[in-house]
Amino acid sequence: MIDKDTIKRWWQVFVGDDSFTEVRILGRFQYSGYFKSIDNLIQAIEPYSNMDDEQIYFVLNRIDDACYGRQQSEKIVKSPKITTNDNDIIRRNWVMIDFDPIRKTGVNSTEEEFELAHKKAQQVFTFLRSNGFQEPVICKSGNGWHLQYKVDLPNDDDTTEIIKQFFSYLGSKFTDEFVDIDQKVFNKARLCKLYGTMAKKGANLADRPWRMSEIAYVPKDINTTPIEQFKTLADQAPKEEPKQAPNRPNRRYNNAPFDLRTWLSEHSIVYKEEKQGNSTKFVLQHCPWEDTHSSKKEWESALFQNSDGQITFSCFHSHCKDKTWFEYRQFYEPDAYNKPQWQPQSRSYYQQKPKYQIKSELPELGSKWLRMSDIKKVDLSQLENVKTGYTELDNKIVGLYMSEVTVLSGSNASGKSSWLNSLLLNIVQQGYHCALWSGELRADILKTWIQMVAAGKSRLQPSKINIGKYYVPNDVGLMIDSWLDNNLYIYNNEYGTKWEQIFNDMTELLKVGVKVFALDNLFSLDIDLFDGDKNNKQKELILQIKDFAKKNGVHIILVAHPRKVMTFLRKNDISGTSDITNAVDNVFIIHRVNEDFLHAIKEFFGTQAASRYDSFGNVLAVEKNRMYGVADFMCGLVYESESRRFLNFDGENVVYDWDKQPVQTYIQDVQPMTQQPQPNFEFIQQDFAPF
Repeated sequence: MIDKDTIKRWWQVFVGDDSFTEVRILGRFQYSGYFKSIDNLIQAIEPYSNMDDEQIYFVLNRIDDACYGRQQSEKIVKSPKITTNDNDIIRRNWVMIDFDPIRKTGVNSTEEEFELAHKKAQQVFTFLRSNGFQEPVICKSGNGWHLQYKVDLPNDDDTTEIIKQFFSYLGSKFTDEFVDIDQKVFNKARLCKLYGTMAKKGANLADRPWRMSEIAYVPKDINTTPIEQFKTLADQAPKEEPKQAPNRPNRRYNNAPFDLRTWLSEHSIVYKEEKQGNSTKFVLQHCPWEDTHSSKKEWESALFQNSDGQITFSCFHSHCKDKTWFEYRQFYEPDAYNKPQWQPQSRSYYQQKPKYQIKSELPELGSKWLRMSDIKKVDLSQLENVKTGYTELDNKIVGLYMSEVTVLSGSNASGKSSWLNSLLLNIVQQGYHCALWSGELRADILKTWIQMVAAGKSRLQPSKINIGKYYVPNDVGLMIDSWLDNNLYIYNNEYGTKWEQIFNDMTELLKVGVKVFALDNLFSLDIDLFDGDKNNKQKELILQIKDFAKKNGVHIILVAHPRKVMTFLRKNDISGTSDITNAVDNVFIIHRVNEDFLHAIKEFFGTQAASRYDSFGNVLAVEKNRMYGVADFMCGLVYESESRRFLNFDGENVVYDWDKQPVQTYIQDVQPMTQQPQPNFEFIQQDFAPF
């Protein structure tokens, strides 16, 4: 009972003539075979297809070529010594979404149950298509349906976690009391029904029949879906509660399982309860962090409790996607996790504190105390650094070294952000990738300013609308965008200002080679994840930033505002805890050269120093440089107001790599609009009904 034509079609779609796969037959015994020949495979499995309880599967992902040399090469072996495991997979080829009707174990699905799985597959297909997924191969498993999405992904832990959380998200959003989306199919050596063979879960009855597994639809072009599409949804999966349990699980001092229904009622939380496979879903009317969720038409936040009592929280809006049950409970019961526990032996309360574990000397870490000869000599001239692009500064400090952190400060309107923009473009010009988080500026305005710096005065055009102002012509802007794409990343502030979110997303950029991160500014970051008062939180933040820079060999620039002072601004005037300037490697302060600056510098450094800088628009002061011990060094800067560039000297023309053409004369300008222009879209309609 096999369909040879379907099996041959399966081979072309899922395996290919230049590859091989493992076939696994499961029933009373286990059988296995590795095949490069479709003809050998069909001939080998045909005798087993007539057994009442044997079902035939294949390994979905790419197997290491060495496995083909096992004893079951080109033949079926009963109870083999070894079969394909997760470590044998060298590449993920497919992500399978399995829609299985919920029914008694060990029986086939009815036609009604089979159709419910069909409708659920249609629903998820439409949802994923709207979220940028490519067209899948659509298959009937025999008792349910499969959506097979083509991928080309490595076999690593990060990818596995993303796929696991992707299934968790789909399960939380679409699983109901009728159809289960299997969340256990994220493993690498995943078995899948071999299409063209019979599904035989139980007796072959009229109302619960055996069915042939089939390939229902194959797209004309089977395109891969990037990992980013999976990650976008994976990030919205329900977050598990931390391992630490609350001190009072049931508002009583006992070890009984948490009574979620009672807790919801006690806090007057409106919900409706739904059965979801083996779990219970408590759909919430209101999300406490976002008022726009309170509409009765949108029940898009939920709590899930599985059969083991584990609780997770999920909100399908991006604002709250990182919230967990831990945080949800604390919103209504702030002291749930930090109340002192009862110590019966002493009949007193105590607060549990984490105990530091002393490390023994480990070979991989080396000796705890090193002799001079144990330490490898380093040539400072060979350490990786980037030039700032400012000659006097680079001559003094050489450059910005990787694994270091720089704090940049300055009074309001001193030019911190503009200098930072110039600095980042100078670093990109050296072939490095950079990333910029600005907590205060809109991305579109920030882009305009960066484009002006990249264009330079000679490429800008005077505006006819705003006299004395300049703009970047469209063709120049497009060339700059093309140059900066994949070289300079701007953070999307729609994802908020929470440090744990930004820190996570910085980690993602390491994968594309970003070596310089700029955070503008410290006081726009939400660092409530750290304990203690404001100063302690800032200390913990700086330590985490330092650790990130050191472990990943990157340079981080952190903008910090100063206190309001009437004298010459110095390192100790930077707001926040002193740990900021003590911990970092460089401290720069931008000064705007005006009467206040000239008066203040005379008091600190004398009249001669003041006269040296009165011809500059700005001064960058190096207040601390750990590598070479530089301090109290000042570098004069020229500010080109038309382009917002900082220059070494008046008239300097920095030409970035995007600008390979001679300067042209532009006659196009921005004109006032009497009405909003209408976009000209051309739609191509096609009928598409794979189901």
